[in-house]
Amino acid sequence: MAAEFSQLDRQKFNRFHLKTIVVSGIGFFTDAFDIFVINLAIPMIAFTWYFTEKKDIGKANHMPTIETSLLKASTQVGTLIGQLLFGYLADKLGRKSMYGLVLGIMIVCTFNTALAAPTVSFSIGAILIFWRLILGIGIGGDYPISAVITSEFASVHTRGLMVAAVFAMQGLGILIASLCAIIVLAAFRPILVPDHEGTVYIKYLDNVWRLLFFLGIIPALLAVYWRLQIPETPRFTAAQGDKDAAMKDLQKVANEMGQIDGDIQLQPAASSSTAAEVAIPLTSSAPVILEDKYSHLTFGQVFGNWKNGKILFATAACWFLLDVGFYGVQLNQSDVLKYMGYGKGETAYDYFFSLALGNLILSLCGTVPGYWFTVFTIEKLGRIKIQLMGFTFLTIIFIVLTAAFDSLKGTTGFFVLFVFANFFFNFGPNSTTFILPAEIFPTKFRSTCHGISAGAGKLGAIIAAFGFDQIKGKNGENMWVILLIFSVCMAAGLACTFLIPETKGKTLEELSNLFYSPEVVEKYGPAPIEYTKGDKDDE
Repeated sequence: MAAEFSQLDRQKFNRFHLKTIVVSGIGFFTDAFDIFVINLAIPMIAFTWYFTEKKDIGKANHMPTIETSLLKASTQVGTLIGQLLFGYLADKLGRKSMYGLVLGIMIVCTFNTALAAPTVSFSIGAILIFWRLILGIGIGGDYPISAVITSEFASVHTRGLMVAAVFAMQGLGILIASLCAIIVLAAFRPILVPDHEGTVYIKYLDNVWRLLFFLGIIPALLAVYWRLQIPETPRFTAAQGDKDAAMKDLQKVANEMGQIDGDIQLQPAASSSTAAEVAIPLTSSAPVILEDKYSHLTFGQVFGNWKNGKILFATAACWFLLDVGFYGVQLNQSDVLKYMGYGKGETAYDYFFSLALGNLILSLCGTVPGYWFTVFTIEKLGRIKIQLMGFTFLTIIFIVLTAAFDSLKGTTGFFVLFVFANFFFNFGPNSTTFILPAEIFPTKFRSTCHGISAGAGKLGAIIAAFGFDQIKGKNGENMWVILLIFSVCMAAGLACTFLIPETKGKTLEELSNLFYSPEVVEKYGPAPIEYTKGDKDDE
């Protein structure tokens, strides 16, 4: 199959590649939309269902700290489970078979989140924690499957761009969610007035966060059909030893690509009697695939050697260290925005509108540009340079914020530094930690390894979700401690990046071969002939 895959690796960007980006990216759009909405929804839920009369709108509730932390962390716990579970299942049962399922879980759980209500036995917080835990499993499954599908369909010179573009849909999700929040709040403004004189309570805020969750379902619903129609990746079926099925999957991909620009001409297959099918010619310059030769090696045998194990350790460690800082900011952005001068107002409407506006400005100035800088530069700069650069700037930014927090909070300087932090999160390790595991590992273990790496990241996010509220202090007096932790994590991520090889310009087969070096496979020997079904049939 090496010859056939080499043809896919040489294709120029085409309509099938664009379709793959859009269909895969919808999950990340929904994920990011949900993360933003929960940032705004938690203070709205606390205000609506746990109201305590106070002049400071942000403190006009008695929602327990542990419940707030669990609401923030529940999706991350579910995501960790989903990444490990579906990462493994996608390597065992196929990418396609899991693809529609994870999106279906996300749709059902988001719908139930929007309809959550308290019961005699459970508070609304407990109901939301349950549904967001299950929602996280769907979101978690989407991480390895979308990344790996995109990587395995891409050509070698557009692979980084395509996987980065899928992940950049997170930025669009945050931006659209910010806009939706502002529009919905503005539309509801006539009824977002206190219930009676002498109180700041507004019961109709309950409608706002529910409607925002409903809006996040729409793009996911539109993508269900296309996810069910996307073909299995030929690399997966080939890695399973079924050459015939791999050729059929390859033919489906070629048919969707149609006429390809460049020096490779895809001709109609002679056996086709109806719609024109595309035959991909063989080439003698294809690389040898060592993964086929050593297909009998188990996960433990391949990664038990430190030469391979250190790469999986590094991709997981970098993602873990990044997400302590990234989700420490994202899941608590409502708190962070207060130090920038947002989240203030005489009424609940002014308070929440100010939070939504602050998020929109951060998204436009830092978050969205950061994602797309990665998309358009990754094939020139490479993954490792971008990750090293991002971790370096983030370390510097958080050190400055730690040292000068008291003098900077509430100033333009604080806002500017956080804009740059958001920019270098995304034009940096938040993008590359997602891309590298989708490329570097062997096909047989690619989804599993991506799930392990992403799961490590979510463990960092869970720690951030719980730790932030516990450490910051009642009035944020210990924020400098949190910023110091972020600084240390970014510096450690910088160090771990040096353990990961560059993937730019290399085919997936070339990268896979790195894991089957003589020192790794010499004591196991090649696979017996009967392990490769296609070759057996050819005999």
